[in-house]
Amino acid sequence: MMSREGQLEIMPKATALKALAVFLIATGILAALAAMLVIDIGIKRHYMVLLMWTPGLGALIACKVAGIPLSSLGWGWGKARWQAAAYLVPLLYGLIAYGILWGSGLGTAVDPKFIEEAGYHLGLVGWSETATLMMAVFIFGVVGMTWHLASAVGEEIGWRGFLTPALMRFVSLPVASVVTGLLWALWHVPIILYTKYNAGPNDLGWQIANFTLLCVSLSFIMSYLRVKSGSLWTAAVMHAAHNIFILSLLDRVTIKYADTWRYAGEFGFILPLVIAVAALYVWFRAYKEGLCTSPKEQEAAA
Repeated sequence: MMSREGQLEIMPKATALKALAVFLIATGILAALAAMLVIDIGIKRHYMVLLMWTPGLGALIACKVAGIPLSSLGWGWGKARWQAAAYLVPLLYGLIAYGILWGSGLGTAVDPKFIEEAGYHLGLVGWSETATLMMAVFIFGVVGMTWHLASAVGEEIGWRGFLTPALMRFVSLPVASVVTGLLWALWHVPIILYTKYNAGPNDLGWQIANFTLLCVSLSFIMSYLRVKSGSLWTAAVMHAAHNIFILSLLDRVTIKYADTWRYAGEFGFILPLVIAVAALYVWFRAYKEGLCTSPKEQEAAA
Protein backbone atom coordinates (compact mmCIF):
# COMPACT_ATOMS: atom_id res chain seq x y z
CA MET A 1 0.00 0.00 0.00
CA MET A 2 1.00 3.61 -0.39
CA SER A 3 3.08 4.97 2.45
CA ARG A 4 1.48 7.69 4.56
CA GLU A 5 3.71 10.22 2.80
CA GLY A 6 2.12 10.71 -0.58
CA GLN A 7 -1.47 10.01 0.53
CA LEU A 8 -3.50 12.96 -0.64
CA GLU A 9 -6.63 10.84 -0.13
CA ILE A 10 -6.37 11.22 3.67
CA MET A 11 -7.11 14.98 3.47
CA PRO A 12 -10.58 16.34 4.35
CA LYS A 13 -13.03 16.11 1.44
CA ALA A 14 -13.65 19.86 1.39
CA THR A 15 -9.92 20.52 1.04
CA ALA A 16 -9.59 17.90 -1.68
CA LEU A 17 -12.54 19.36 -3.60
CA LYS A 18 -11.07 22.86 -3.43
CA ALA A 19 -7.68 21.61 -4.53
CA LEU A 20 -9.18 19.67 -7.44
CA ALA A 21 -11.07 22.74 -8.66
CA VAL A 22 -7.96 24.91 -8.50
CA PHE A 23 -5.90 22.24 -10.23
CA LEU A 24 -8.33 21.91 -13.14
CA ILE A 25 -8.61 25.67 -13.62
CA ALA A 26 -4.89 26.40 -13.28
CA THR A 27 -3.83 23.48 -15.47
CA GLY A 28 -6.46 24.35 -18.07
CA ILE A 29 -5.28 27.96 -18.35
CA LEU A 30 -1.57 27.12 -18.37
CA ALA A 31 -2.02 24.26 -20.84
CA ALA A 32 -4.07 26.46 -23.18
CA LEU A 33 -1.34 29.11 -23.23
CA ALA A 34 1.44 26.55 -23.75
CA ALA A 35 -0.54 24.70 -26.42
CA MET A 36 -1.06 27.96 -28.29
CA LEU A 37 2.72 28.38 -28.45
CA VAL A 38 3.21 24.82 -29.68
CA ILE A 39 0.46 25.21 -32.28
CA ASP A 40 1.79 28.58 -33.47
CA ILE A 41 5.52 27.75 -33.47
CA GLY A 42 5.47 24.00 -33.98
CA ILE A 43 6.57 20.96 -32.02
CA LYS A 44 9.83 22.36 -30.69
CA ARG A 45 11.47 20.62 -27.76
CA HIS A 46 11.48 23.55 -25.33
CA TYR A 47 7.84 24.47 -25.94
CA MET A 48 6.78 20.85 -25.57
CA VAL A 49 8.58 20.68 -22.22
CA LEU A 50 6.78 23.85 -21.19
CA LEU A 51 3.48 22.20 -22.08
CA MET A 52 4.44 19.00 -20.24
CA TRP A 53 5.10 20.97 -17.07
CA THR A 54 1.66 22.62 -16.96
CA PRO A 55 -0.01 19.80 -14.92
CA GLY A 56 2.86 19.92 -12.42
CA LEU A 57 2.57 23.68 -12.07
CA GLY A 58 -1.20 23.32 -11.73
CA ALA A 59 -0.69 20.82 -8.89
CA LEU A 60 1.78 23.08 -7.08
CA ILE A 61 -0.66 26.00 -7.34
CA ALA A 62 -3.51 23.82 -6.08
CA CYS A 63 -1.49 22.68 -3.07
CA LYS A 64 -0.53 26.26 -2.26
CA VAL A 65 -4.10 27.59 -2.49
CA ALA A 66 -5.63 24.67 -0.56
CA GLY A 67 -2.88 24.57 2.08
CA ILE A 68 -1.77 21.05 1.22
CA PRO A 69 1.84 20.16 2.09
CA LEU A 70 3.95 19.46 -0.99
CA SER A 71 5.31 16.34 0.70
CA SER A 72 1.92 14.72 0.11
CA LEU A 73 2.67 14.54 -3.63
CA GLY A 74 4.94 11.56 -3.06
CA TRP A 75 8.49 12.79 -3.58
CA GLY A 76 10.16 9.81 -1.91
CA TRP A 77 11.93 7.43 -4.30
CA GLY A 78 10.41 4.30 -2.75
CA LYS A 79 11.65 0.75 -3.23
CA ALA A 80 13.89 0.19 -6.24
CA ARG A 81 11.83 -2.76 -7.49
CA TRP A 82 8.90 -0.46 -8.28
CA GLN A 83 11.15 1.89 -10.24
CA ALA A 84 12.63 -1.07 -12.10
CA ALA A 85 9.13 -2.30 -12.96
CA ALA A 86 8.16 1.18 -14.13
CA TYR A 87 11.18 1.24 -16.46
CA LEU A 88 10.76 -2.27 -17.86
CA VAL A 89 6.98 -2.42 -18.36
CA PRO A 90 7.00 -0.07 -21.41
CA LEU A 91 9.80 -2.12 -22.97
CA LEU A 92 7.75 -5.30 -22.48
CA TYR A 93 4.46 -4.05 -23.93
CA GLY A 94 6.37 -2.20 -26.65
CA LEU A 95 8.16 -5.35 -27.82
CA ILE A 96 4.89 -7.30 -27.78
CA ALA A 97 3.01 -4.65 -29.78
CA TYR A 98 5.74 -4.06 -32.33
CA GLY A 99 6.47 -7.77 -32.49
CA ILE A 100 2.84 -8.23 -33.61
CA LEU A 101 3.25 -5.37 -36.09
CA TRP A 102 6.47 -6.74 -37.59
CA GLY A 103 5.36 -10.37 -37.50
CA SER A 104 2.13 -9.58 -39.35
CA GLY A 105 3.96 -7.66 -42.07
CA LEU A 106 2.09 -4.43 -41.31
CA GLY A 107 5.46 -2.83 -40.64
CA THR A 108 9.06 -4.01 -40.88
CA ALA A 109 12.21 -3.63 -38.81
CA VAL A 110 14.87 -2.30 -39.01
CA ASP A 111 14.65 0.97 -40.96
CA PRO A 112 18.12 1.79 -42.40
CA LYS A 113 17.19 5.48 -42.27
CA PHE A 114 17.01 5.29 -38.46
CA ILE A 115 20.49 3.73 -38.26
CA GLU A 116 21.87 6.39 -40.62
CA GLU A 117 20.31 9.26 -38.68
CA ALA A 118 21.31 7.78 -35.29
CA GLY A 119 24.89 7.29 -36.49
CA TYR A 120 25.08 10.89 -37.68
CA HIS A 121 23.42 12.29 -34.55
CA LEU A 122 25.67 10.28 -32.20
CA GLY A 123 28.86 10.77 -34.21
CA LEU A 124 29.32 7.06 -34.91
CA VAL A 125 31.08 7.48 -38.25
CA GLY A 126 32.52 4.21 -39.57
CA TRP A 127 30.57 2.01 -37.16
CA SER A 128 28.74 -1.03 -38.52
CA GLU A 129 24.94 -0.96 -38.68
CA THR A 130 24.68 -3.48 -35.84
CA ALA A 131 27.08 -1.57 -33.60
CA THR A 132 25.34 1.73 -34.40
CA LEU A 133 21.95 0.25 -33.55
CA MET A 134 23.20 -1.20 -30.25
CA MET A 135 24.82 2.09 -29.25
CA ALA A 136 21.67 4.03 -30.20
CA VAL A 137 19.54 1.73 -28.03
CA PHE A 138 21.92 2.25 -25.10
CA ILE A 139 22.20 6.03 -25.48
CA PHE A 140 18.50 6.64 -26.06
CA GLY A 141 17.31 4.01 -23.60
CA VAL A 142 19.70 4.66 -20.70
CA VAL A 143 21.47 7.99 -21.04
CA GLY A 144 18.36 9.56 -22.58
CA MET A 145 16.40 8.88 -19.39
CA THR A 146 17.86 12.07 -17.93
CA TRP A 147 16.15 14.33 -20.45
CA HIS A 148 12.95 12.34 -20.69
CA LEU A 149 12.59 12.05 -16.92
CA ALA A 150 13.06 15.80 -16.46
CA SER A 151 10.14 16.49 -18.79
CA ALA A 152 7.91 13.56 -17.79
CA VAL A 153 8.02 14.45 -14.09
CA GLY A 154 6.39 17.78 -14.95
CA GLU A 155 3.28 15.94 -16.09
CA GLU A 156 3.37 13.30 -13.38
CA ILE A 157 3.51 15.77 -10.49
CA GLY A 158 0.07 16.74 -11.72
CA TRP A 159 -1.51 13.55 -13.05
CA ARG A 160 -0.31 10.82 -10.67
CA GLY A 161 1.36 12.90 -7.96
CA PHE A 162 -1.71 15.03 -7.29
CA LEU A 163 -4.81 14.22 -9.34
CA THR A 164 -5.19 10.45 -8.93
CA PRO A 165 -4.63 10.43 -5.14
CA ALA A 166 -6.90 13.46 -4.70
CA LEU A 167 -9.67 11.75 -6.68
CA MET A 168 -9.21 8.68 -4.48
CA ARG A 169 -10.60 10.75 -1.63
CA PHE A 170 -13.98 10.34 -3.38
CA VAL A 171 -13.75 7.30 -5.67
CA SER A 172 -11.90 4.01 -5.99
CA LEU A 173 -8.51 3.52 -7.62
CA PRO A 174 -9.99 2.19 -10.91
CA VAL A 175 -12.39 5.13 -11.24
CA ALA A 176 -9.68 7.66 -10.33
CA SER A 177 -7.37 6.06 -12.90
CA VAL A 178 -10.00 6.26 -15.65
CA VAL A 179 -10.85 9.90 -14.88
CA THR A 180 -7.17 10.85 -14.82
CA GLY A 181 -6.60 8.98 -18.08
CA LEU A 182 -9.50 10.74 -19.79
CA LEU A 183 -8.27 14.17 -18.66
CA TRP A 184 -4.75 13.24 -19.74
CA ALA A 185 -6.03 12.34 -23.22
CA LEU A 186 -8.12 15.52 -23.41
CA TRP A 187 -5.05 17.58 -22.48
CA HIS A 188 -3.36 16.22 -25.65
CA VAL A 189 -6.28 16.87 -28.03
CA PRO A 190 -5.37 20.43 -29.14
CA ILE A 191 -1.89 19.43 -30.31
CA ILE A 192 -3.25 16.25 -31.91
CA LEU A 193 -5.74 18.30 -33.93
CA TYR A 194 -3.60 21.32 -34.81
CA THR A 195 0.02 20.11 -34.99
CA LYS A 196 1.85 17.10 -36.40
CA TYR A 197 1.57 15.29 -33.05
CA ASN A 198 -0.45 12.54 -34.73
CA ALA A 199 -0.10 9.85 -37.38
CA GLY A 200 -1.10 12.17 -40.20
CA PRO A 201 -4.14 14.25 -41.12
CA ASN A 202 -6.46 11.32 -41.87
CA ASP A 203 -9.13 9.96 -39.50
CA LEU A 204 -8.16 12.09 -36.52
CA GLY A 205 -11.26 10.90 -34.65
CA TRP A 206 -10.01 7.31 -34.96
CA GLN A 207 -6.56 8.37 -33.84
CA ILE A 208 -7.92 10.22 -30.81
CA ALA A 209 -10.03 7.18 -29.84
CA ASN A 210 -6.97 4.92 -29.96
CA PHE A 211 -4.89 7.47 -28.07
CA THR A 212 -7.60 7.81 -25.40
CA LEU A 213 -7.62 4.03 -24.85
CA LEU A 214 -3.84 4.18 -24.54
CA CYS A 215 -3.97 7.01 -21.97
CA VAL A 216 -6.66 5.36 -19.82
CA SER A 217 -4.83 2.02 -19.88
CA LEU A 218 -1.47 3.60 -19.07
CA SER A 219 -3.12 5.63 -16.33
CA PHE A 220 -4.29 2.52 -14.53
CA ILE A 221 -0.85 0.89 -14.62
CA MET A 222 0.91 4.07 -13.53
CA SER A 223 -1.64 4.77 -10.79
CA TYR A 224 -1.22 1.23 -9.46
CA LEU A 225 2.56 1.71 -9.30
CA ARG A 226 2.03 5.10 -7.65
CA VAL A 227 -0.17 3.56 -4.95
CA LYS A 228 2.07 0.56 -4.34
CA SER A 229 5.29 2.58 -4.15
CA GLY A 230 3.95 5.77 -2.54
CA SER A 231 6.14 7.63 -5.04
CA LEU A 232 5.23 9.82 -8.01
CA TRP A 233 8.62 8.87 -9.46
CA THR A 234 7.31 5.46 -10.54
CA ALA A 235 4.82 7.23 -12.82
CA ALA A 236 7.52 9.62 -14.05
CA VAL A 237 9.94 6.76 -14.78
CA MET A 238 7.27 4.78 -16.65
CA HIS A 239 6.20 7.88 -18.60
CA ALA A 240 9.81 8.60 -19.59
CA ALA A 241 10.50 4.95 -20.47
CA HIS A 242 7.36 4.87 -22.64
CA ASN A 243 8.52 7.94 -24.55
CA ILE A 244 11.97 6.39 -25.02
CA PHE A 245 11.05 2.85 -26.01
CA ILE A 246 7.93 3.64 -28.04
CA LEU A 247 8.56 7.06 -29.57
CA SER A 248 12.35 7.26 -29.76
CA LEU A 249 13.18 3.64 -30.58
CA LEU A 250 10.52 1.12 -31.62
CA ASP A 251 8.44 3.46 -33.73
CA ARG A 252 11.48 4.98 -35.42
CA VAL A 253 13.11 1.66 -36.29
CA THR A 254 9.92 0.52 -38.03
CA ILE A 255 9.66 0.73 -41.81
CA LYS A 256 6.15 2.04 -42.44
CA TYR A 257 3.89 1.41 -45.42
CA ALA A 258 0.85 3.30 -46.65
CA ASP A 259 -1.53 1.93 -43.99
CA THR A 260 0.96 1.24 -41.18
CA TRP A 261 -0.23 4.36 -39.32
CA ARG A 262 -3.55 2.61 -38.67
CA TYR A 263 -1.78 -0.07 -36.62
CA ALA A 264 1.49 1.37 -35.30
CA GLY A 265 2.37 3.71 -32.46
CA GLU A 266 0.18 5.60 -30.04
CA PHE A 267 -2.43 6.44 -32.69
CA GLY A 268 -2.79 3.00 -34.26
CA PHE A 269 -4.77 0.31 -32.47
CA ILE A 270 -2.24 -2.47 -31.75
CA LEU A 271 -0.24 -0.71 -29.00
CA PRO A 272 -3.33 0.64 -27.15
CA LEU A 273 -4.92 -2.83 -27.19
CA VAL A 274 -1.75 -4.49 -25.86
CA ILE A 275 -1.52 -1.91 -23.07
CA ALA A 276 -5.24 -2.35 -22.33
CA VAL A 277 -4.65 -6.08 -21.79
CA ALA A 278 -1.77 -5.23 -19.46
CA ALA A 279 -4.04 -2.80 -17.60
CA LEU A 280 -6.67 -5.52 -17.13
CA TYR A 281 -4.01 -7.74 -15.59
CA VAL A 282 -2.96 -4.92 -13.26
CA TRP A 283 -6.62 -4.31 -12.37
CA PHE A 284 -6.93 -8.01 -11.44
CA ARG A 285 -3.86 -7.73 -9.21
CA ALA A 286 -5.16 -4.54 -7.61
CA TYR A 287 -8.53 -6.18 -6.96
CA LYS A 288 -6.91 -9.24 -5.36
CA GLU A 289 -4.79 -6.93 -3.20
CA GLY A 290 -7.86 -5.01 -1.98
CA LEU A 291 -6.92 -1.76 -3.73
CA CYS A 292 -10.16 -1.34 -5.67
CA THR A 293 -12.53 -0.49 -2.83
CA SER A 294 -14.15 2.93 -2.71
CA PRO A 295 -13.67 5.36 0.21
CA LYS A 296 -17.21 4.57 1.42
CA GLU A 297 -16.46 0.86 1.45
CA GLN A 298 -13.22 1.52 3.31
CA GLU A 299 -15.02 3.65 5.91
CA ALA A 300 -17.73 1.00 6.35
CA ALA A 301 -15.11 -1.71 6.87
CA ALA A 302 -13.15 0.38 9.39
